[in-house]
Amino acid sequence: MKKKLIVVAALIIVIAGVLLYLNHMNYWPFQDEKAAGIPDGEIKSVDTTSKKDELSLLLAANGEIAYNVKAKSMSVYFDVYDRDKRVRHDIVTEGMSEENTQMSESLIWGIPGFDVFNATEIRLVMSHGSSSSQIAYAIPKGVFVDGESRSAGTHQFEDGKIEKGKEYVLESWSISKKEGGISSSVFSKDSLKDKDRTVILYVIFK
Repeated sequence: MKKKLIVVAALIIVIAGVLLYLNHMNYWPFQDEKAAGIPDGEIKSVDTTSKKDELSLLLAANGEIAYNVKAKSMSVYFDVYDRDKRVRHDIVTEGMSEENTQMSESLIWGIPGFDVFNATEIRLVMSHGSSSSQIAYAIPKGVFVDGESRSAGTHQFEDGKIEKGKEYVLESWSISKKEGGISSSVFSKDSLKDKDRTVILYVIFK
């Protein structure tokens, strides 16, 4: 009898632990309309390497993020810097409300073509549950200037708790006449001053 009670107690503890984990990670049956596999208030880069198909081969760069957060706004921006002076600040897309609203979505973006430095357009797909919307942003002409040293990067942030007002870099381009140093943040003054031109696509929550 005592052994049976111990086994039952152990099973209860295991089941409770599993349910707590499923609830924390927003998996079924606790998912509701939230992004599965992501705790409340967090953002995560989605690994797209396993999703390679014929369409992705037509993209010079692409990525995906998912998030669960209560916020008043979510905005995607396209910024252009000459050294540390911002010369362009475009809103690619945004969602706003007067009060904190549950935002549980995935954001997929892609840059058509074969060369990220000859990009003319950025395409985005916002998905929430079974619904989705598509956005196309035309990159202004002359953004990608000539330079001997060029680099581009995707998903330049760490997964985890969302900080309101923080820039989460989706894609960035750096152009210089000479080799520059390495910086931990593309938005840092030193990093911007070190490059002739920096172009940044990023999302911010407020």
